Amino acid sequence: MRRLFALLILCLVVLGLFAQKSEARLSNNNRRAVVLEAFYALHPGHGGWSDKWIGPNCASNWNYLANDSNAYGVVKNWSGYGCSFASVWKVSGDGCSSSGWPASFFNNMVSYGYGSFSGWYGSVGRGGQCKYFANLILYRSESHQAMFPSYATMWSNTETNLALAKEGDVILTVDQGITNHVAIVVEVKKSGSTVTGLDVIDANWVTDNGTTNREVIARHLFSLASIQGVYRIWKGTAYYNEQYVP
Repeated sequence: MRRLFALLILCLVVLGLFAQKSEARLSNNNRRAVVLEAFYALHPGHGGWSDKWIGPNCASNWNYLANDSNAYGVVKNWSGYGCSFASVWKVSGDGCSSSGWPASFFNNMVSYGYGSFSGWYGSVGRGGQCKYFANLILYRSESHQAMFPSYATMWSNTETNLALAKEGDVILTVDQGITNHVAIVVEVKKSGSTVTGLDVIDANWVTDNGTTNREVIARHLFSLASIQGVYRIWKGTAYYNEQYVP
């Protein structure tokens, strides 16, 4: 009996170790951890791909938000987000003004986080507004645990040469004649030694039905020529001066 009890304790310890390991950071390198977390938002396999496509762009095929409700809540409740900036998907009863969207980001992650809502491509994963989503990725990666400052503060602390971007960088555009946007660099495209584009993962850029504020999580390419002078690299991440180690 005592031997059986000891074996049971050993099994529980082993299972506990495996559970702890599955919840650990995806990489000890801060930049790599951010990239893998962004990949995870696309697909639980965190390989940088998904079987869901919207046109030429890879989109999330699962409910990333509901996978970690604690992190979702922590970032959502930071003072810079709340009802105003985490998501525009608000319905009556959310404690903030209804926006008329078909599901609630604030009170129904199961419905909001993975649904079609009359989209043309079936159910896709949604992550809120772009800045909230990028902040959530960094928070969940454990590479940067603080709230992003205001757009103006972020913009004042930037590198303008996008050819210097590295995987894990946060890029943004503010008041440049287009809608303010934040994205995470997951791959730097090169021709030889020349940077030609930045592959990013973000929310609320790719749309699943042709209208704005669909808050879809997706991976897509920005050619360097199209965003140089419009986007910048935010230098405020906790790991900005570190190198990317795949």
